[in-house]
Amino acid sequence: MRIIRRLYLYVVAFISIEVAIWGLIGLARSAFSGDVGGSTSQLAGALSSILVSVPVFLLHWVPAQRMAESEKDERASRIRAIFFYGLLLATLIPITQNILVLINHFWLKVFNLPAREAFLGSYQSWTDNVIAMVMNGMIAGYFASVLRQDWKILADQENFVETRRIYRYIWVLYGLIMLVVGMVQVLQFIFSTAEMVGSSRSSMLSNGLTLLVVGIPVWLYAWLQVQKSLKDPEEKTSLLRRVILSILNLIGAGGVLIPAGIILTIVFQAILGKPFTFSAFMNEISVPLSTLITLGGLWFYFGRMLQAEIEWLPDSPRRAALRRIYFYLLAFCGLAASFLGVFMLLSFLSDLAFDAPAVSGEYWLQTRLSIALATIAVGLPLWIKTWQPMVAEALQEDESGDHARRSLIRKIYLYLAIFVGVMGTMGSAGALLYQLINALLGSTQSDFLRTVFTMIELLLLFIGLMVYHWRALRKDTALAEAAIQDRYTQFPVLLFAEESSGFAEALTAAIKQEASSLPVSVHITGQGLPGEESANTKAVVIASDHLISLPQTFRLWLDNFDGERIVVPTTHDDHWRWVFGMGQDSSLGLKQTAKMLTSLAEGEEPAPFRATTTGKIALYVLGGMVGLPVVLSIIGMVIEFILQD
Repeated sequence: MRIIRRLYLYVVAFISIEVAIWGLIGLARSAFSGDVGGSTSQLAGALSSILVSVPVFLLHWVPAQRMAESEKDERASRIRAIFFYGLLLATLIPITQNILVLINHFWLKVFNLPAREAFLGSYQSWTDNVIAMVMNGMIAGYFASVLRQDWKILADQENFVETRRIYRYIWVLYGLIMLVVGMVQVLQFIFSTAEMVGSSRSSMLSNGLTLLVVGIPVWLYAWLQVQKSLKDPEEKTSLLRRVILSILNLIGAGGVLIPAGIILTIVFQAILGKPFTFSAFMNEISVPLSTLITLGGLWFYFGRMLQAEIEWLPDSPRRAALRRIYFYLLAFCGLAASFLGVFMLLSFLSDLAFDAPAVSGEYWLQTRLSIALATIAVGLPLWIKTWQPMVAEALQEDESGDHARRSLIRKIYLYLAIFVGVMGTMGSAGALLYQLINALLGSTQSDFLRTVFTMIELLLLFIGLMVYHWRALRKDTALAEAAIQDRYTQFPVLLFAEESSGFAEALTAAIKQEASSLPVSVHITGQGLPGEESANTKAVVIASDHLISLPQTFRLWLDNFDGERIVVPTTHDDHWRWVFGMGQDSSLGLKQTAKMLTSLAEGEEPAPFRATTTGKIALYVLGGMVGLPVVLSIIGMVIEFILQD
């Protein structure tokens, strides 16, 4: 109930203060407006907004402040932190936007361009911008002062620290976007030629310089704040930082590879005979080249930053896992581009063989060949460069290779590639059979042979994709099985049992069924304590009803045992109730114990017990029945899209 009340107070306070801000802006602007009719309407709207929003704000902000002053939990709540930092964003970003407008108008005057060429606020006057900055600045200043007081008083700062971290990275991204777009605009102006319309080139430079003048200081200030905060270990190890760095790296990679493909397409077109003057060629590549240079710098800088973050991690498996995620994402992009490029090249060759008519102009075939070659030239090196290190890592027979083969990201990559291959094979085979059966029934299309060859090419590509990754998965499985069997042999298990009990035999059978190479020995507790032969034992298993009556000497032995101690619920006494229900089904408890031992032998944390009900199985089956047609239809649409001329 307190959380709902807190959320209500701060949400209403946030909305009402925003309405009040824009009411104040409208009121001030009407005072400086020269349009009497428009000023009257603007004044009425502004006054009504202020008269409604200010009382509502006070009725919610004052109780929120009283709650924060009387209760420590209220002051340190995450909702309050989000309110403050959200309000700072909602006021400081408009200030930055109005600064952009003022600087943009300045550059437009420098280049003698009309105000309509401005990319933002083209019909605003400088007084409009200054008023908006002042009003937002006053509110931001007030709440910033309240926030500073909270920071001084807070005992538990965790919620505020996490929210501030997000706030800082929002500013980093905001400034970086302005910097990147501004740099692309300026470089595009440099690389373009005078054949472009003069005013558009000048406005391009004006807008680019505006974004750079504002974006560079915003980004630098926010990024330096983030870098200074790394003195705190929590900031250094935060998941948000690694996610942001990874996303920026992926954006940088895409921002290099896609423009590189466009540039290569234009270059191949020129090589294959499409006429270009130097000016026309430069105008064609000005946008992708500008993007490549800018985002290439972004990729280089943040790539080194991410690499340093990964190397800083003291835990080798975690460091390898982060590296793996990055490489597999790029490998998948490279694989998709390579697949598409090879198909486009084969489709082009089929069209040449069957004299397909040009449908897109004089240089249609040259354009298609150029696109295919450029896509391969970008995608194939990327896939090889990122996939081969992952293959070499998975083939290692040491512990790092075992981690690589069992990593979730590798399994997702392989199974996703196999899934695409299987679904694509089904879709393309179905489309091929449709064409053949249709022809047998006497309904032959004019481009029947060309369509059939295209289907065969697509079918072979999907089969190759599926088989290659299936073999890689099989190799992983074989190496993983060998490593697991070796782990099993080095994990001896000791069962404590009573002489008259059948528990040991039943559990031994369950363990052997789960992992036949796991060494299992049985010790009858009536024969005394285990001897020296149990020195290498990694796990001890005992039934719950036997544990209750265990002699004191065995309890002391178990207390001093360094390995895993597992209790199996086996009692059927009505006075004992098991929380997870395993005590009612001894066979289920034995199977779960066997699974737990194999997980421990493999060096993994055992999964929590979850009973699979008939209802769950029915839901899984229903989900498969509904989902499979959807997937097949999506694959069909993709194939249809690829086959379109």
